[in-house]
Amino acid sequence: MPKRKSSSVKDALSALTDVLSEREKALEEGEEKLRREREALEALEAEKASFYGETKPSDVLHLNVGGTKTSVLRRTLTSVPGSMLAARFSGRWDDSLEKDKDGHFFIEQNFETFEIMLKYLRNKANGTEKYSIASPSLRREQKQDFYRMLHYFGMTDGIYPTKLMMKTVPKIEDAVEIIGTKKVIAKEFTTFQMAPDGHSRRVKGFEIRLGTTQRIQVGWSYKNDDVMEKSVGHYEGSFALDLTGSSFLVGGGAKRLSYIEHPEGTVVRSENFGRTWYVNGELLTVNASNDQVEKIWRRYWSNLESLRPLISIEGEVEVTSVELVD
Repeated sequence: MPKRKSSSVKDALSALTDVLSEREKALEEGEEKLRREREALEALEAEKASFYGETKPSDVLHLNVGGTKTSVLRRTLTSVPGSMLAARFSGRWDDSLEKDKDGHFFIEQNFETFEIMLKYLRNKANGTEKYSIASPSLRREQKQDFYRMLHYFGMTDGIYPTKLMMKTVPKIEDAVEIIGTKKVIAKEFTTFQMAPDGHSRRVKGFEIRLGTTQRIQVGWSYKNDDVMEKSVGHYEGSFALDLTGSSFLVGGGAKRLSYIEHPEGTVVRSENFGRTWYVNGELLTVNASNDQVEKIWRRYWSNLESLRPLISIEGEVEVTSVELVD
């Protein structure tokens, strides 16, 4: 009996030693992983420093805008990722940007026009849930110059944003994941509207990129119900490009098209309130006479003020660009 007990103790100690060894190994591997990640982060920071120099989001930039001087934080001018304005003042190009005799960055824009954008960006940076920030309200004579400037700086979506809003209620809980304001993953066939966010400028064209999709229809509708029972193109007052069925849907009816391939990465563009469609850069044509097509479209384009873009999808889609009415 004593020998057997001694053997059991040895076995237990041996097993415990093995467990401790495994945990020690896992700990060492974890530390090694952290070390590699830290080195990678340091390398990234060094690379950024080589590109941008000793710049920080908190840098105060001194500007000369059309002859009027002002100062602004770097993070304010770079608050819309992907814009030309953000790239220009990222810090990478500071040495090559135009400057006046006092060293102020020179911007060849009308100050009153630029100031409208700057005020919005500042307010947005200091916004609160209680006091939401609306897009600028403009006088008629200001609009063209302001819209032109935003387009030049790639800031239109930053000042007049749009977002995807769910218009059908999924039957399955957690069936829809909305990522940011422009991307959705729907495990169930769901309809979304591309809606203005904090302004009244209407969408007149858009571009989307598909992920993996099981079913997708992209179109326009006159209806603006909070909840829609049918997908776009399948009810009166709507029309849509049905990529899955290779057809053009109008008020529930369908016009067959040539087969439309739409693998992951496919880009679909709709222009002029749905009058023109492109799939991967190729103009789409309907397999019907021009008279038939014009008859259908005239019916729906008699009142463009009410048209709204919709996407009905089971799968993944991202809005990559939006064109707004001036």
